[in-house]
Amino acid sequence: TEGSGQNQRTVTEHYSAEETYFDATATVWGKQTGDRAGDNPILPPGYHEFPFRYQLGTVLPSSFEGGIGYVRYSIKGIIDRPWRFDHTTKCAFTVLDLYDLNLEPSAQMPSGNQNSKTLCCLCCKSGPIELQAQTDRGGYCPGEQVVVRGSVENNSNTLIYQTSAKIVQIVTYHSTRKSRSDYNTLSSAVGLGCRGRMSENIGELLLPIPPAPPSVLRHCSIIDINYVIEVTAHIKGPHLNLKVALPIIIGSIPLRSQYGGVPQTGYSTVPGMPDYSGATAPLPDHSGATAPPAFPPPPTYAEVAGGAANIRDSHDSDYTMGQLTFAPKYTYYDWSQHPQP
Repeated sequence: TEGSGQNQRTVTEHYSAEETYFDATATVWGKQTGDRAGDNPILPPGYHEFPFRYQLGTVLPSSFEGGIGYVRYSIKGIIDRPWRFDHTTKCAFTVLDLYDLNLEPSAQMPSGNQNSKTLCCLCCKSGPIELQAQTDRGGYCPGEQVVVRGSVENNSNTLIYQTSAKIVQIVTYHSTRKSRSDYNTLSSAVGLGCRGRMSENIGELLLPIPPAPPSVLRHCSIIDINYVIEVTAHIKGPHLNLKVALPIIIGSIPLRSQYGGVPQTGYSTVPGMPDYSGATAPLPDHSGATAPPAFPPPPTYAEVAGGAANIRDSHDSDYTMGQLTFAPKYTYYDWSQHPQP
């Protein structure tokens, strides 16, 4: 709002940013674009196929569909009809930047944090409430689950009626002058509470990771993606809850150290399929304990949680046809038939 009194007016400013990673056109039949010599060929009635190929670059960000921004790869087919509206059809496809957790030292280390606060009622101040939490490690892949453990020390007289943990995806969009962040909850779990003047472990909270894009969204400078585990102590009454944030990494290729192998850097992979040829199977355990599996389940590709997005944009006309809704697919390790370590 600008001005004052009767001169007040509302001004809306729009901020945007755009990156193009590649843009190529290929003529699969007929005259090349710009060729004006001779008559235009006419395609006879019937069914026709025109094979073509295009080599993608090796440094591309993963596909992503967000509320106000996206990284989208699509292909558009156009039938040029002189003196008529062209026939245009469009479809999107997924590109994955394989984020290897074995190349991130922090992925093997637990993510921990703690926080405290005191409650005030009129002129009285309570003893401190302390919340401590940590994850079992720092890096995960979709299909795995985050294990959260922690404790609450309640030196007040107020009941903490429960604790909770959730995976939060933080998407930050950068325009030329402004940035904006959106927060999405991917999964959640509820833990134990704690009475006044008591201490309590919150339990073991399991947070499954649904299909989701890798952390950071590498090779894209206008969208950042980060993940945190938010652990909350819910305090009874008109008090603000106590929270801690535990940063984690979500990747595409799981840690080999979780499956009996020793993580190595620089090993080769076939796209979409981690190479575990260097992993050593665990030695037989005769103590009765369950040893970790030597290999993870084979990856599949699952649609992102949240459903498909409308991919019609300003470059499309009312005559654009095709599959105009799209949900990217990400690597997903289905542990339903395998015991996760």
